[in-house]
Amino acid sequence: MRILIADDHVIVRSGLCRIVSDAFAGATVGEVGSCSELRECVRESSWSLLVLDIALKDQNSLEVVPELRALRPHMPIIVLSMYGEPQFVVRALRAGVAGYLTKDRAPEELLKAIRSVLGGKRYLSETVAGTLADHVALVGSGTEALHELLSPREYEVFLLLAAARAVSEVAAQLHLSVKTVSTYRTRILEKMGMSSNAQLMRYALQHGLVR
Repeated sequence: MRILIADDHVIVRSGLCRIVSDAFAGATVGEVGSCSELRECVRESSWSLLVLDIALKDQNSLEVVPELRALRPHMPIIVLSMYGEPQFVVRALRAGVAGYLTKDRAPEELLKAIRSVLGGKRYLSETVAGTLADHVALVGSGTEALHELLSPREYEVFLLLAAARAVSEVAAQLHLSVKTVSTYRTRILEKMGMSSNAQLMRYALQHGLVR
């Protein structure tokens, strides 16, 4: 068994590797910290499963999932994320991941997810499944949300702007340039038909996207 861990935080990545290695005796556990490293690693070697942080430092991970699936169509992917909002979960599932759980879950649940996905099943943590069910009910009612028009990275930037973060703070947190974040902000405002961060904040509060 060969399990690959992709997370840009060294301490988190090391902890995940230890958890997986201790639980699966004899398994080969690899690690990478960026999307560029991930592409190269998946291209060069076959893996039984990938545990993927949703936001690696050089790119939003969901944007590379289709490419990874094309390279290794039989490699299931579990997304491990600090975001539990349905917009992220829906995008991940549409991209083709087999599992999704948030980083606040216990290590035992990650191992449960790995075993489930290796057994050919999907896995969603209980809280994620609950928010996803609410989202499906909302969409089924015919209510269209403007934030659904955003790409994964745009949605990530949108949430931070809506939480009253300055462009420089967003850039630092997502490891992007200020110019790039400003470009994303312009796209977000255009797609959502708004003209200011204040409108983004009001919208996010009304839709329960920030607190």
